[in-house]
Amino acid sequence: MASIDQRRDGVVTIFTVHGALTTATGDGELRRAVRAAVDEGARHLVLNLEDVVDIDSSGVAELASAHITTSNRGGTLRLCCLSKKLKQIFAITRLEDVFAIDASESAAIAVAAKWDDTARIRPRF
Repeated sequence: MASIDQRRDGVVTIFTVHGALTTATGDGELRRAVRAAVDEGARHLVLNLEDVVDIDSSGVAELASAHITTSNRGGTLRLCCLSKKLKQIFAITRLEDVFAIDASESAAIAVAAKWDDTARIRPRF
């Protein structure tokens, strides 16, 4: 079972995921946590996957759900701190083309926060 810690850094909500995102360990906890944060007004999310030891199609579905949830509400989702194993999986499956991925949590937060700054001044038509 994966465990998830959540915190805020300015306008960015950070989830640190621990354990495996697999069918055997998955219970939709990440999906529920992301949905609850977005329902409470979070727009920019960072998923720190440094402590994720394994992922399968069920875990990828959890990430896809998080991406769709944030996108549908006008927000952003960034992944960061992928292990060598996760980087390989993302490269083989071409998920690196789907998700915004940063090497560090601080880089992901900076990009998400900057996007929010520019979004506030973007004119509405």
